[in-house]
Amino acid sequence: MAKVNLVNPTSGSVGGITYSHNKGGAYIRKRSIPTNPQTTRQQTVRTILATLSSAWASLTSTQQGDWTTWAESHTIVDSLGLSIIMSGQQAFVQLNARVVDAGGTAINTPPVVNAPAQLTTVAATWTAPSAISVTFTATPLNAGEKLYVWASLPSSAGRNPNKRQTRLQGYSAAAAASPTAVTSRQSALATQVSNLYIGRMGSDGQISVPQKVRVTAA
Repeated sequence: MAKVNLVNPTSGSVGGITYSHNKGGAYIRKRSIPTNPQTTRQQTVRTILATLSSAWASLTSTQQGDWTTWAESHTIVDSLGLSIIMSGQQAFVQLNARVVDAGGTAINTPPVVNAPAQLTTVAATWTAPSAISVTFTATPLNAGEKLYVWASLPSSAGRNPNKRQTRLQGYSAAAAASPTAVTSRQSALATQVSNLYIGRMGSDGQISVPQKVRVTAA
């Protein structure tokens, strides 16, 4: 379903037409039917989401109410830049999907602390076709915190993808010190360029605002 905003660009699909926008402005194109390659990563994510949806049903009514209250005071920004309020279930699944994906244990009660602050400085280099070294401050990360890295598909230097064109690559170890290595889910060839978006994630699944780093593979 398309999202319509009289001030900001429209986004989504209606019938056979897709509305979107990029740095050149709003555009309309014929809707394409996405493929479903059933990759290992897709199946992992689907399993996590299914498990968490079931876990929500097992929470007490008090716990569910606490998540609803938390969600109402922690709005998120959608693809059009609009502030929206999640349901309690959406908040529970969103945070715990990050926690579980990063190797942690799901939490049944909402966070009682704020999201991590943005990194003070961050830089990155490709040290191997599928390995990224990240240098950052302040270092080390706080107990339980991890770096998270999103990256665009490595390509020519003429492209400059935005955050919506990136995919999650991986996480650092908890309380990592700078520099630290993150294994990428995609490989880069020499001279290819990627836009990386790097931030901090707490043990409760809350994340900082990411910082953009443009990296050229050696």
